[in-house]
Amino acid sequence: MTELRPDKPVRDTSAEDELGWTGGVMRVLRRVTRLVEVNVLVLLGALAGGVVLGLWPAVRAASALLLDADATESPWRPFWRAWRDDWRRTNLLGAPLTVVGAALALDFLVLGQLDGPARAALQAGLVLVGVWTAVALAYWPRVVLRYDRSAFDTWRFLLLSPPLGPGTAAGAVVVLGVCGLVAYVVPLLGLLAGIAVPLWLSGLMVDERLNRIDEVSRPAEG
Repeated sequence: MTELRPDKPVRDTSAEDELGWTGGVMRVLRRVTRLVEVNVLVLLGALAGGVVLGLWPAVRAASALLLDADATESPWRPFWRAWRDDWRRTNLLGAPLTVVGAALALDFLVLGQLDGPARAALQAGLVLVGVWTAVALAYWPRVVLRYDRSAFDTWRFLLLSPPLGPGTAAGAVVVLGVCGLVAYVVPLLGLLAGIAVPLWLSGLMVDERLNRIDEVSRPAEG
């Protein structure tokens, strides 16, 4: 498991806590700023690897930054440290998502050329595979960060995660769907939210699920 460690001691925020609603506003503003920073860093991280080899390390680093790092510290150094860490393994584990994403995009283009029963069948298949992939995508960064397992074990868990955790899967789909709808209706808001908001919200739910799994499996391993 890889975790981010702050470059400096954690800053004492007790004074802000004592300010009441002012401290609350400051924390909200800090969180919003962090989300915007993460979106910019994901873009830079993807470009640094020529998109294909930079996207998944950037997503993994962004998840660590949003859920594991100290929100009061500058995100620059922790992001790039996490981006470089396990770079090859991260790209290997992200490759199936790239392939499935490309296949879904191609099938979507083909869908426009069909009609009748063939169109309905392909459409149903696209919806099923798309939802399953969305759930796997929600789990992916947290699983890759928390567990040092083989590619086979990792993807077996990711593929089984929807039926084994239907509540978390449904929550992740709702989060991704709502974020997509907001981006469609209010493009500017969607641009500001970017990848950081769904990554953060779905990551919170996935972490809760993984914590419960770890609690159950720990006595068995002992």
